[in-house]
Amino acid sequence: MLKKLGRYLFKYKILLAFLIVVMVLVAILSGFTIGMITPIVSAIFGEENTSGGPGVLRWLIDWITKGDRMNSLIRLAVALVIIYGIKAPLTLLLYFLSDSLEQKTISDIRVEMFSRLTELSFKFHSVTESGKLLSKITNDTEKIEFALKRGVIDLGRNLFLLLVYVGLALWASWRLLLISLVLIPFILFVVHLIGKRIRGRYTHLRKQRAFLNALASEMLYGIRIIKLFGMERYEIEKFRKESDIYRRSYVKSNLLKGLLPESAEFLGAILAGIILVFGGFFIFKGFITPDKFLIFLGCAVLLQHPARQINLSYGDLQHGLTSMESALEIIEAAETIEDSGTLIFDSFKSSIKFKGVSFSYDSKNYALNNIDFTIKKGETLAIVGPSGSGKTTLVQLIPRFFDLQEGKLEIDGKDIREYTLSSLRSQIGMVPQDVILFNDSVRNNIKYGKIDASEEELHEVLIKSHLEDFVEKLPLGLDTIIGEKGGRISGGEKQRIAIARALLKDSPILILDEATSSLDSESEKLLQDAMAELLYGRTAVIIAHRLSTVINADRIVVLSNGKIIEEGTHETLLRKKGLYKKLYDIQFRDSKSSDKS
Repeated sequence: MLKKLGRYLFKYKILLAFLIVVMVLVAILSGFTIGMITPIVSAIFGEENTSGGPGVLRWLIDWITKGDRMNSLIRLAVALVIIYGIKAPLTLLLYFLSDSLEQKTISDIRVEMFSRLTELSFKFHSVTESGKLLSKITNDTEKIEFALKRGVIDLGRNLFLLLVYVGLALWASWRLLLISLVLIPFILFVVHLIGKRIRGRYTHLRKQRAFLNALASEMLYGIRIIKLFGMERYEIEKFRKESDIYRRSYVKSNLLKGLLPESAEFLGAILAGIILVFGGFFIFKGFITPDKFLIFLGCAVLLQHPARQINLSYGDLQHGLTSMESALEIIEAAETIEDSGTLIFDSFKSSIKFKGVSFSYDSKNYALNNIDFTIKKGETLAIVGPSGSGKTTLVQLIPRFFDLQEGKLEIDGKDIREYTLSSLRSQIGMVPQDVILFNDSVRNNIKYGKIDASEEELHEVLIKSHLEDFVEKLPLGLDTIIGEKGGRISGGEKQRIAIARALLKDSPILILDEATSSLDSESEKLLQDAMAELLYGRTAVIIAHRLSTVINADRIVVLSNGKIIEEGTHETLLRKKGLYKKLYDIQFRDSKSSDKS
């Protein structure tokens, strides 16, 4: 998993290399401050109590110790100011470079996740909760960002500091270092054991958080139903129960995460006590000079910070890697519509043919079974049938929202998989049953059909879709924001905006899936009056529960349980006295009953 995260980091090799160089420089300058112990001891207690000093600092120590002790102290003060004067801007540069690398990397991951979600098929989105997907884009990327900051960049910086301090400690006393290293395997074992537990806990915690997001998303989506049925208290209690489970799990996970550095600190205290005892013994025996012991002791003390940060970073890295796994579930998801076609579908010439088409969402139960029929160019075809009969599934195969499992779907004599997806969909306009509108202006929602549309084109589709009066009454006209999912306008207005969008696209093939389902009687009548103009010159496929909207269709196909059971004109189907007539009679009777009431 770390290798996969590294793929994004190594995209910025120059920045990463520059960052490592600055890390090394800052670590070396930190080591210089420890090396100043030798001239300090020399200036205060005399050179007889000191060693020659670390080789890398020899020239600096020689300059500091020239002259009497007072001059040495003055030079020492100047040297410390210079060292920290260089270290401070380098440290700031280190923060800038690390933040830049971190944000570039996380931005790439976030954009790739978003891009992948737009590429994944309708089948993927139909079986995946939107709340979980939102959690991956927001929460998981935040955790990856934190892991990059603490688990990779801070880990690297503290590792370099650790190497410098260990190097100085080795120079000061290999004996004390050897004694210190005895405890390291045990410390590493404890760190690994706790780190493994942390990763498992946070994997479970991530799933619980995604479930909470899914509950919240579902509540927002169904708020009207919740209020209508008075289920507010039920939903609150359900959310509170899951939130309490998440809270307890979070506390336990963070407690476990906090145990990691505290355990390391406790073991460090034991190590410091051992160093003090053996260090004093080695001085008395003449194995090391006091300045070397102080340098070693200083390194041992200062080692605590990078060692503790490394422990924390390791825990954060494990936490972040679980989120990276979650992000990769999207990035590496294989549920896509393969865009391997090479033909450009630039104009519709003759027909759309379904040849023995069968389709299943779960590879078990067929939503469509052995469908055979042809839609001719310029024809208006209506598809009717009971709920769940496969009407929407059938029309979604035309723009390849799904790929059929059996049979063949041809346009102009070519399998639709031979066309590029972009060119195929450019020739198809669609008004879905559930209208999708964005929290944007009326203008931009309509221009989704043609982003570079002129004002004249907009005005024309407003007239055709009977939106002109509606737009004139809006406070900002076409520039009025309609709210999230078009929440500030009525269902009929949403539907007509979707129709206007499809009209603006001006595709030769038009699919209307329950296009009038949200229109009131007056709006539906206006739409029906303009239907001939709306469909003129297009091949139209219309799905409708209201059979009054498809009476004038050139042909009607009746579906039941995924199969075509009837086909013909309105009059022909009425004479057959089959399912179509039964549906028609039911609606006509209900309509008459409604009129009487």
